[in-house]
Amino acid sequence: MFLKTTRLMKKLLLIFSIVSIVVSCQALAQKQDTPETVFNVPLTKTTTHRGVSITLVAVVEDSRCPRDTTCIWAGKAVVKILVRASGEDAQEMTVVFQNESQSVIATTEDTVFTALKLLPYPGDSIGKEVGYQLQVSKKAKTSLKQ
Repeated sequence: MFLKTTRLMKKLLLIFSIVSIVVSCQALAQKQDTPETVFNVPLTKTTTHRGVSITLVAVVEDSRCPRDTTCIWAGKAVVKILVRASGEDAQEMTVVFQNESQSVIATTEDTVFTALKLLPYPGDSIGKEVGYQLQVSKKAKTSLKQ
């Protein structure tokens, strides 16, 4: 009786292991089929990707708490951007970065553009002359469907 139970447990463990491996491989394959591209848009410059032009017009506010500093609140960054898809009028948008927030700023038939963050983060560019840059990701829509 004990041997039958042990054999059954071993078979169940083997089946469970195989199913886990197959599910993990499928999840990994779905993540890899459409990569995300990240690019930066410098202040007052225009960058064009897949027919969408993005201009970082102005940094309206940057009250983010510097790294390695204790603040009462985390602060926020507010930027004005201009987004123009091919064949459409330009749209001015205000994007607020607060608490790791991200905003979809444009979509096309097959691509989603998301404003990720404003660079540099306060405290990252000590002693350097680094201009503001908007970090944007470009990702195919098919990877967003589940």
